[in-house]
Amino acid sequence: MSGVLIVDDDEDIRVMLADLLTGEGYPVATAGHGREAIAYLRSGKLPCIIVLDLMMPVMNGWEFRAEQMKDPVFSSVPTVLFTGVADLAAEAKSLKATGYVTKSAHYHAVLDMVKRYC
Repeated sequence: MSGVLIVDDDEDIRVMLADLLTGEGYPVATAGHGREAIAYLRSGKLPCIIVLDLMMPVMNGWEFRAEQMKDPVFSSVPTVLFTGVADLAAEAKSLKATGYVTKSAHYHAVLDMVKRYC
C-alpha cells in the first residue's frame, strides 16, 4: 500500500490537500465522489490511507464506507473522515473510521493523520 486517496467533491479542497501532501513527499490520488473512489480501489491501487468527505453527490461517504467495508481488501485501508458534519466523533465511531478531522481544522491536521499511517 502506498499513497493517499482523497475523496471529496470540493475541487479546491482536493487540490489544497493534494498539494500539501505531495509537498511532503506522499503520492496522492483524488476522487470527486465515492463511486470514483471505489473504482480506484478496484483497479488494484490500494492507498495507505483514505481521506474521506461524507457529503458528496453520486455516492456519499456513508455509501462509500458501506461498499468499502464489504471487501476485506478495501476494509483494511485506514479511513479518516474529513468533513463538516455535526457530531463528527459519533459519525466516525458509527462508520468505524480510523479517525476524523473537521473541515474547520487546519489542513496540517490531515497531514498528521497521514503521517501515522503512511
